[in-house]
Amino acid sequence: MRLGPSRCTRILLTARTVLRRLLVLSCVLLSSAAWAQQASGIAGVVRDTSGGVLPGVTVEAASPALIEKVRSVVTDGEGRFNIVDLRPGTYVVTFSLTGFNTFKRDGIALTAGFTATVNADMQVGALAETITVTGAAPLVDTQNVSQQKVVSAELLTALPTASKAIQNLVTLTPGMNGTADVGGSSGLYRSNGPRAATFHGKAGVKVLYDGMNILSSGGTGVSNGYLPNPAFAEESTVETGGISAENSGAGIVINQIPKTGANTFTFTASILATGTGLQSDNVTDELRDRGLTTTSKVVHLYDGNVTVGGPFKQDRLWFFIAGRMAGNQNTVVNVFFNKTPHSPFYTPDPDRPGYRKEWLKSLGSRLTWQTTQKTKVSGVADFQGFFNRGRGEFADPVSAASAYNLSPQGLFQITLNSVRTSKLLLEAGGSFTENRWPYPSPGDRFMRVNPDDINILELSTNFQYNAKQFYTNVTDQFRAAERFSVAYVTGSHAFKGGVQVEQGINNQDQVVHGNVNYAFLSGVPNRITEYATPYLTKNRVKADLGLYIQDQWTLKRLTFNYGLRFDSLNGGVPAQHLAATQFVPVARDFAPVSGLPRWTDLEPRMGMSYNLFGNGRTALKVSLGRYVEQMGAGIANDNNPIVASVLTVTRTWNDANRNYSPDCDLTNAAANGECGALSNVNFGKNNPNASRYSDAVLHGFGVRNYAWDFGTEVQHQIHPALSVSGGYYRNWAGNFRVQNNLAVTPADYDPYCVKAPVDARLPGGGGYQVCGLYDVAPAKFGLGNLLTTSASDYVAQTQTYGSPFRVNCGSPGSLAGVALRGNGTTCGRSDFFGVGFNTRFGRGIQLGGGVDTGRTVTDNCLVIDSPQQLLNCHVVTPFKAQTQIKAFGTYPLPADFSLSATFQNLSGAPYEANYPASNAEIAPSLGRNLAACGTGATCTATTTVPVPLIPPMTVFLPRRTQLDLRLTKTVRLGPKARLQANVDIYNALNGSSLIAANSTYGPRWLQPASDNAIGGVDPILPGRLFQFGGRMTF
Repeated sequence: MRLGPSRCTRILLTARTVLRRLLVLSCVLLSSAAWAQQASGIAGVVRDTSGGVLPGVTVEAASPALIEKVRSVVTDGEGRFNIVDLRPGTYVVTFSLTGFNTFKRDGIALTAGFTATVNADMQVGALAETITVTGAAPLVDTQNVSQQKVVSAELLTALPTASKAIQNLVTLTPGMNGTADVGGSSGLYRSNGPRAATFHGKAGVKVLYDGMNILSSGGTGVSNGYLPNPAFAEESTVETGGISAENSGAGIVINQIPKTGANTFTFTASILATGTGLQSDNVTDELRDRGLTTTSKVVHLYDGNVTVGGPFKQDRLWFFIAGRMAGNQNTVVNVFFNKTPHSPFYTPDPDRPGYRKEWLKSLGSRLTWQTTQKTKVSGVADFQGFFNRGRGEFADPVSAASAYNLSPQGLFQITLNSVRTSKLLLEAGGSFTENRWPYPSPGDRFMRVNPDDINILELSTNFQYNAKQFYTNVTDQFRAAERFSVAYVTGSHAFKGGVQVEQGINNQDQVVHGNVNYAFLSGVPNRITEYATPYLTKNRVKADLGLYIQDQWTLKRLTFNYGLRFDSLNGGVPAQHLAATQFVPVARDFAPVSGLPRWTDLEPRMGMSYNLFGNGRTALKVSLGRYVEQMGAGIANDNNPIVASVLTVTRTWNDANRNYSPDCDLTNAAANGECGALSNVNFGKNNPNASRYSDAVLHGFGVRNYAWDFGTEVQHQIHPALSVSGGYYRNWAGNFRVQNNLAVTPADYDPYCVKAPVDARLPGGGGYQVCGLYDVAPAKFGLGNLLTTSASDYVAQTQTYGSPFRVNCGSPGSLAGVALRGNGTTCGRSDFFGVGFNTRFGRGIQLGGGVDTGRTVTDNCLVIDSPQQLLNCHVVTPFKAQTQIKAFGTYPLPADFSLSATFQNLSGAPYEANYPASNAEIAPSLGRNLAACGTGATCTATTTVPVPLIPPMTVFLPRRTQLDLRLTKTVRLGPKARLQANVDIYNALNGSSLIAANSTYGPRWLQPASDNAIGGVDPILPGRLFQFGGRMTF
């Protein structure tokens, strides 16, 4: 790919800025060190045989996982010790004190974020005499209150997890939702995309690498371009609740703990592959009756990794290098290339199925330098190229002929770690992630679309063809992050304070063919969407600042976890220039704007863990915290003067002569020819205030969207190798934002009803009246003066203030008569229950899983403009829609064989019935034509309004069950070399669960159809897939 001079300059400037920051951090903090997020620990109490506590005991933790080999502390006056900042691994703990026998405890296995309780009873005797106790490692953490899942690289290697990605963590975590996947067939991008992941009704995912955010800076900051290489990860942790003051959001926090080199050389090579002929057909008669003609098929899929690690210099400098090549190609369900391209018609070609195709190349290295016995510096550079044809928008054949080229991108980090004393630890780090995914306009060699081809949306199926809705030549979303923290640890306390800063660059252009899109209803022109393109928007996250302080205080059996976090977000836009366009015929210049937004918040975090019997086997835990919404440059983009000027509008289209070309002046805002009036009269004008945020939600303290998160758990180790847990979890949200069109009032809307079609599939067989529908008065149509402000301005009794548990969402009965501004409710609340188990039997046997279920209530019952807001404003997502059963396990067999499996039983997705009611059906009840119709010449039967025939979250598709299996044979090639061969069977039961269905009521209602709103999922679960793989290590 050739880069133009301006783009090269931009990349170089960005790289220089980041390198300069990292160099400053290195120079200033070279003598400092890190207590990285998700650090593990060992804590306990030392007593003599009479039960008296022993102060002054030297406690040493030794492990090959520690580059410095041994970490030591001394017990305090209460006999307590706490060793923090330990890497995942297996440890030997030694206790020594003059006058007593040396006590040693071995086999202590630590996972990321886990604090093991190791107590010692020391006997009087000679120091040279050693008493060694060997036993199972603790399975219950009696000190931390965070709810998390730790997945090691070893476990991922043993399980049928295909191309290792974020989706694997979804598979293994009860309560976590994500994209459906069979053996990696969903693709590299979708299986790594965090946007679709939710947990207990909480949206927002933060993906960290070594504790620093690596997602993009655009929108809410939950998209990704760079895909982490799983070969770099020692472990991955998934935090879902009880999150400490080190993070701002209440959603899911995924942290990848990187591998480091060691004093011995290691080599690993792995490959997995599958292709045509290794997948079963799972299309059933029921699916054929629903209109399914084809299913997704893997054409090819491969993923290979090579890693090399070892010392440049023993005990001083280590390296770890990882390279990856991966790719896949799949056909797409019910999508075919068009026999009649470059025309208004879509004629599927059954001999040419649509497909998606990806490849990824990644090469990275990590260097670790032990500068002194107490200080360590690590650096990571991972360069990546990623190509994607089809990506996630699979509801049209155009995407199968289009391409993203996410290159170049990568991750660059530096961290400094030091244990200054046995009590004082310091940390510093810097990170830069290069995310980009341009979708080039025609002229690129991968495209099969002409520049004059117009995007067409078929409303009856939501199927797009002829061209993409829009293209982007520039999509740069870079993120830089810096952090520093200091920790002071005693036997009873673990204090920590720190600062985190992030910056973001978000540049994106948009190009639309002909500056218009068309919408057809059953092949008949219906609507035109006009765009003020081309344009390039520039948004910045100037400083996303977090300051926090926290402590973990152990008082006998009770451990308090408490902290306080201060968050500040400051964004803006630089100076921008736009050339004249078709619909905005004058060039425009916009001055820079700051304070988009300027938010500050203070969030308390608190929790308690009680070691019930004092033996470290039973813990009672409770946690409560306030968190703020995750945000990138989304608010800055909403208030960007280019975006605020109104970039898109719609108008009705009566193609009376059926020439499929609008016979009207599209630059005329009024109804003319066969085109209706524009839906917003501000379009085509230089009016950056047409849409704006109020100062009350854009600036200030405590105005940012927030959530309270509560959890209580019981964890019990019932066997040295088996632990169980159960808990209740609740979260609720507040500071909702709403948009008010100041140009209209509720009195400017007229009511009407629509009769639902008679259909046995509808509630009660259909034929009922759907009322509560409203249309704006014709005199007010197209007027717009949009103000985004706080929902509290329009509610009579706010249900969302931050006091714990004061959340009582309304009910449909309480909404009667809410017709005026200032008399409504807003609310968001989820209540969940979960039970789980975890085993660690040794000899390769490991089992885990759980059941998770809950209920979510959302109220948005307030009238701002249209009284139709009250229609279906009270939504309850019931337990049956959010119940999951997940399990996994590995088991050794004779002759060095082993068997592993993962199992999922998940709730079916909700479906709706949106009926395109015509003007002819609406007019008798409304007493006039729809306001969008305009004159009689533009008001036809094709002018429609979507009417919901089924309330949301009331009907659901059948549950989905998926079983994946792996059979492994291990061949030992020498004392240190092993070769593993795998045979995987994904969707072993060959299930064909319907995942997404067409929601437009009509002839194709409930037919399998991709749903881009939930990650661009395939409409049915792909068929049984055989996959072969191998792995060599020494």
